[in-house]
Amino acid sequence: MRTPSADSPGSPARRATITDVARAAGVSIAVVSYAFNGRPGVSAATRERVLRIAAEYRWRPSAAARSMHTGPRAVGLVVSSDGGGTHATSFFDFVTATQNVLADHDYALLLQVVDSTEAAVATYQKWWAERRADVMIVTDVLTSDPRVEALRQLRVPAVVLGPPEVARGLTSVALDEAEAFARVANYLVGLGHREVAAVTASATLHRTKLRTDVLARALADVRGTVTHVETNAGAEEAAAATRRLLTGPRPPSFIVYDSDQMATAALDVARRLELEVPWDVSILAAGDSALCRLATPSITALPLPLPALGTAVGETVLALLDGGAAADRVVSFGGIAVRGSTGPRAR
Repeated sequence: MRTPSADSPGSPARRATITDVARAAGVSIAVVSYAFNGRPGVSAATRERVLRIAAEYRWRPSAAARSMHTGPRAVGLVVSSDGGGTHATSFFDFVTATQNVLADHDYALLLQVVDSTEAAVATYQKWWAERRADVMIVTDVLTSDPRVEALRQLRVPAVVLGPPEVARGLTSVALDEAEAFARVANYLVGLGHREVAAVTASATLHRTKLRTDVLARALADVRGTVTHVETNAGAEEAAAATRRLLTGPRPPSFIVYDSDQMATAALDVARRLELEVPWDVSILAAGDSALCRLATPSITALPLPLPALGTAVGETVLALLDGGAAADRVVSFGGIAVRGSTGPRAR
């Protein structure tokens, strides 16, 4: 192995350049570039020699230089805060799992939070025009989503977190919400509950409509009812909605919430109203965390398989990058984590 001297390429005194590596390997600068980018036209022996000498000289191509020749090697995700669909305690698991898959292939996840769906559309358009990302990801998909339509018109490779009917020709990776909430409905009906409420995020979210439709059909089959209350998915609005429900003329005996934060806030409201959970009202959260497990009583939850969803999204993105097409995927939920906040309807 070469040991660089104080003034030689790769020494602390002077950083090596691509020219130094090319000269030492006896090849052109173009061959060095091809060797690092895995492009054809370079033999295995030459590529090995170039990489070995580059390592000796402690040289790697700069990210800026590589992006000029090979593209940005980034995946774009714009999160809109106006739909109330994303929660930090759970969304982080999804982002981490997605990034882990992409990082193994030297792709970065470019994340930006904006205050409206319109701003998200503008950001995706800007990123694509500026070649800042190779593939876009759309989360918290709406029943009629302008982001999906904009990406379709631009013919941007994209992965939509929703079923094919809302992805509209873009690649779809969806949670099996219908199966999961049919299971929730069977669970609460089996406990004897007939007056049910669903406190959710925005009704414009596709998953909100799907979840409430599944619950409503199941309760209609047993002559029950579902009262749907739309909120911004924050704890304060969930608490206010819970108070209205529990002090109304026909309070529900079972309430399903869109998140762990919402359900925890509801538990506090029930306590302040001197109601006993689960004997006076049962509470279930669509989403699980330490908040649910440490509450008193602990909150029954439908854990969201966000790490599995993030992995599926990352793998689908890589498939798009590799071949230009990828199959739609569905990620299944696990079972309900039954805890102390749910019980049989009081007779």
